[in-house]
This record gives sequence, structure tokens and C-alpha cells, in this order.
Amino acid sequence: MTRIIVVGGGPAGLMSAFFAANNNNDVLLLEKNEKLGKKLYITGKGRCNVTNEKCVGQEFLNNVVSNPKFLYSASSAFDYDDTVNFFEKFGCKLKVERGGRVFPVSDKASDITKALTYAIMKKGVRVQLDTNVLSVKKNENKFEVKTNKGEFVCDKVILTTGGKSYPTTGSNGDGYALAKSFGHKIIPTKPSLVAIPLKDGFVSSLEGLSLKNVELRLVGKKTKLAFFGEALFTDKELSGPIALSMSAHIAHIENNFEHKLFLDFKPYMTQVELEERVLTEFEQNKNAEIQTVLKTMLPTRFVPVLLSVCEIASNQKIHSVTKQQRLNIAKQIKNFELHFDISNDFERAVVTTGGVDTKEIMSKTMESKLCQGLFFAGEIIDVDAYTGGFNIQIALSTGCLAGRSAGGEV
Repeated sequence: MTRIIVVGGGPAGLMSAFFAANNNNDVLLLEKNEKLGKKLYITGKGRCNVTNEKCVGQEFLNNVVSNPKFLYSASSAFDYDDTVNFFEKFGCKLKVERGGRVFPVSDKASDITKALTYAIMKKGVRVQLDTNVLSVKKNENKFEVKTNKGEFVCDKVILTTGGKSYPTTGSNGDGYALAKSFGHKIIPTKPSLVAIPLKDGFVSSLEGLSLKNVELRLVGKKTKLAFFGEALFTDKELSGPIALSMSAHIAHIENNFEHKLFLDFKPYMTQVELEERVLTEFEQNKNAEIQTVLKTMLPTRFVPVLLSVCEIASNQKIHSVTKQQRLNIAKQIKNFELHFDISNDFERAVVTTGGVDTKEIMSKTMESKLCQGLFFAGEIIDVDAYTGGFNIQIALSTGCLAGRSAGGEV
């Protein structure tokens, strides 16, 4: 029998504990909060987007932003089908929604946590809440885990303390210090899947404007990325699915002055096609005000902003618009530049990019290359993915592999 301590009671920790408890191992899960899975309760707006239909094979890895190759073994060990079977086995039925996103049928994130908790209880995992781990040290072949409620001794330790996102749920990055105490390198942490701060003065006038079927592009010397879908202006930021996905890449930019961000309001048309469409609209409405015509092509609230950028009066008649002005309008519709900053808002970031360097972790077992018997799983590792259920699947997959490895199955 092996004594194993899991530090952190999120999805990675719960899954680690479940699989580590095989072979009659003695598993103790330590959680600093008053309940398990606290962050899960607020994910997916309280519904918990637990996985995605695309979390299978290469398609899963294609949706991972940082170090996808590192996850090859973990994603094979526990994929989409395994996740669905696991939760339904332990009483939580799931459903698939648009984009392959998977939620509990009840639309209650609490049902995900209940299923995970029920699973580890059936395995005999011991849980100690309100327990903050202060240090972990290895003395010969044993680990000494010091907490605010005393010291524990074990054979193996799995660190699943999460990152820095949503610190109100206890994710304050304290696990990085534990990893560093064993000599592990921490890749600088930044918020990811977070609204993009904008510096343009017009943004506040667009607050609440929802955009559909638009394309967001990031262009740099060595960068050209595009995401198609929905976006939302807030008072100072661009949010929505495509903005969150783009933020995962913006987080890795060292100098935002070398990159430009563009919104394309007509991504299904080429520049030439759009110019012809604008010309046709203008020729058919020569005596109308330009704002009236553009409102048939664009969101009404965006038209004054576009005309301001083009330095054209809203009440200018179409017949007085020059060819150069018309071409500039078409250009702005397809290439509307947004001047952005790099977010440092961990308070609202869905995940953290950065963390324990994957080069110092064995990808086939999740065990430390620097300290035998020390394992990692979940957001504490430098792996992150797009929005849509991929990040929780990473937590479940790495948790499964770490637990099996620590428990002697791998």
C-alpha cells in the first residue's frame, strides 16, 4: 500500500485522487477551501462546460495553445468518451451543445462536483478541507507535508493547486512556490481566456454591442491568426468567444506595438466583393444620408464610429461621397483596427497560461524529472487551451495520468 497526498481539490485533484486510490492505496486529499471544486461552481456561468466533443486525438491537441505535444499521453489516457462515461457512471448525465461543448443535463455545475466527490468517496479517499499546505519537503524516501493543521507523511505527492485565475476561489498561485522548492522552473504566468483591453476612445459608446459572424485577426511580423464567431464590446474591452480565444495568443506577446488587431465585419466577402457591394448600395441611394445606407450593412451603433474614423459626417449625402471615401469605408469594414493592451486581469481570466515548465515533467507519467515521487496535474502545469471545455478536459486527463502513475498503474 502506497500513501499518497493530493494537494488541491479542483477537477485535476479530484481525478488524481480517484485513480491514485486504485490498488488499495491510502489517498488523502488536502483542500484549502471549505468545499471541493470551488472554481467548478462558477465555470460556464454556473453550468460547467466540462469537456468538448473535439477532445479526442489530434483534434483535442489542435485546441491546446501551450505545449500541446506534452499532452499526447494524457489525452490518450483519458479523453472525451472516458469523461462522458465517468460522469454518467457517477450520476451526472451530460448533453452536447453548439460547438461541441458539453454540460450537465441539469445545467448545474454543482452536479459535476457532486459526481467527482461521490466517485472519490466510493474509492475510500480521505478528504480534509480548510487545510492550507505551507510546505512540502522530501526526507530520504518520504515526503513531509506541513499544513496549518499539522504535518503529514506520505510516499508520493500530487500537486494540483491550479493557477492564478479567479483568485477568489483560492487559486492564488501558491502551488508554484511548492514546485519551486523542488527546483522546478516556473514559466511566467499570465491571464488567458480573458477580455481584451482596448485603448480606443469610442469603445465605451459601443458597450453592450454584440457582434455575430465577424472575424477577429491578429497580425504581426511572424503572426497571423484569425477567429470567426461572436464578440461583445464592454465599456473598455472586447469580450465574447473569439476575443477570449485570441487572448490566449495575445498573452504570449512580449510587445503589443508589433502586432495589430482587426475586426472584419464581412469575413465571407473579399475586399473586391465588398467594394462592389458598397458601390451598388450607394448608386441605389444617391440622395440618402450615408448613415442611413450604412445601417443596412452594419450594426446601427457601429456606424457613427466607422464614419468618425473615416472622417465623414453622418448626414453627408451619398452623391457627395468621393471614390476615395467609398473605398476607405469598404476597407474599414473589413479591416477595422482595435488598439489593444495585454490584460493582467487574473480576477476574470478563465485560465492561467504559464506554470511549471513541461520540460521538467515526464509527459508519460506526469512525474517530476527532478524529484521522484512528485507529480503534477492541471492548471499548475504550463498548458492551456481555447474556451469550450478543453481546459477542464486537460485537468481531468492529466489528473487521471498523474493518479494512475502515482498509484503504481503506469
